[in-house]
Amino acid sequence: MKLEYRNGLLFTSIEIKHRKKSKIIDNIVIDTGAAETIISPDAVYDIGIYAEQNDRLVQYYGVGGSTHNAFVKNIDQIKVDVINVKNVSIDFGIIDTKGNINGLIGLDILMKIGAIINLKNLTIS
Repeated sequence: MKLEYRNGLLFTSIEIKHRKKSKIIDNIVIDTGAAETIISPDAVYDIGIYAEQNDRLVQYYGVGGSTHNAFVKNIDQIKVDVINVKNVSIDFGIIDTKGNINGLIGLDILMKIGAIINLKNLTIS
């Protein structure tokens, strides 16, 4: 998968599937400093991913130590390039209030897929 380097970050796209609906989400940052993957709820609301009564709520720390809230949902599948991770828990919360970043792929997913990040060629496999 080709990565795009802009504004000091590595961007890619992912596909997310939940309850028989799927969507490709652009402007996802590869973030090896994030323990967990988080997706903006605004990016997935149209496919039925939103906070529900039985979802677990969590707090996380953003840049500068600010605290934020997210809900955790078990989704059917997340696809990074051709690699699928099925039945996975993902955090959904606001990452960027300006809407330029729709999510972060964190170490939880990167380690599950055994990602190899090639910074010279800007690829992930």
